[in-house]
Amino acid sequence: MDRPTLNTVSADASDLVARVESLVEADGYAIIHNVIDDDACHQLIAEIDRVERAFDITFGQNGFEGFETRRIFNLIARGPSFRDLVINQTILQSIEGLLGEDFLLSGTTSMHIGPGETIQPLHSDDGMITLPRPHPATMVTTLWALSTFTSENGATRLIPGSHKLKGITPGSGHEDDILLAEMPAGSVLILHGSTWHGGGANTTAQVDRYGLSIQYVAGWCRQQQNLMLGTPRDIVASYPRRLQELIGYSMYRNVMGHVDRAHPLSLLGTDIKPEMVWDKLGRT
Repeated sequence: MDRPTLNTVSADASDLVARVESLVEADGYAIIHNVIDDDACHQLIAEIDRVERAFDITFGQNGFEGFETRRIFNLIARGPSFRDLVINQTILQSIEGLLGEDFLLSGTTSMHIGPGETIQPLHSDDGMITLPRPHPATMVTTLWALSTFTSENGATRLIPGSHKLKGITPGSGHEDDILLAEMPAGSVLILHGSTWHGGGANTTAQVDRYGLSIQYVAGWCRQQQNLMLGTPRDIVASYPRRLQELIGYSMYRNVMGHVDRAHPLSLLGTDIKPEMVWDKLGRT
């Protein structure tokens, strides 16, 4: 039986943002090819290996995390290469098309799936957001393929259109609907937060699958990882402005997130003036 055609877009497509938004809203996912090159992928894999050794990262302790999978959380605190991915303009433009302005970074995690890993249970990443389903995207997950994702080494499994259903778990009867997000290294899988998905089984003898999960949420949602506490303020002060804003040194609709009525960026020693929020809105 022929495999279904995956929703793919090239990173250099002139209508990239519109196509990604259309595909994610219709099917719950899209794959962008050629976001980063092979050299960048190799560098990031080497960085993951370095951090795993430095912090003695071990396998997961349950079936969801994976008994043959190593994960590193808060990657933005581990090196500039990871931080660059978070503010990749190709991806950010697509995220804004789905979440609107003032969205935040929710978390950064590596997923190093080793040989012998079994399938991860299908799940949706926005299951903690207690809105009636289906609903517009409040979270978007980007899964970066640093090595080629194949059916043998653990390509992500997903159910197209599942973001339109009412449940947050797939139950039974959907096995025939599962697609494998096979994609070359340098590609990024964009997932609506409600789309059912999960890591695939690595049935190889010695091929590791390296991937990164970078998640974003609407500006009014709670972030999964507490990024403002995860990195000291003096270190965040050296980050690019856009990354500072995504971490949480920003405000939603010019009000939510202020510090004593002032913009939080003013706490990082930036050139942002500590304007009073209410004054800016013309309130007293």
